[in-house]
Amino acid sequence: MVVVKRGSETIMAVKEKKRVQVKIDKDLADNTEAVLNELGLNPTTAINMFYKRIVAEAALPFKPALSEAERANLRFLKATEGTPVTELKDAKGVSDWLNDPDED
Repeated sequence: MVVVKRGSETIMAVKEKKRVQVKIDKDLADNTEAVLNELGLNPTTAINMFYKRIVAEAALPFKPALSEAERANLRFLKATEGTPVTELKDAKGVSDWLNDPDED
């Protein structure tokens, strides 16, 4: 609520709200909500806090960067892109694959 004084007159107004909708991976949302619940927060409050930090800092409130493990994983994925993959569903499949004289 915003209170504005004009001379001797006091005007109270409710701030207009805007709905923000995003699609987020269900597991990520569920895990995040569990953490927020432990902190005594709900998603709306957390998102409002996030937006306020962006405005206050005129930037993201964290450095968007990959960890060394994440960078290594991306390098591995890029290096193995296009590599043929054989799906083995059970121990017999693994045994057959290992004993196949035509496999390298």
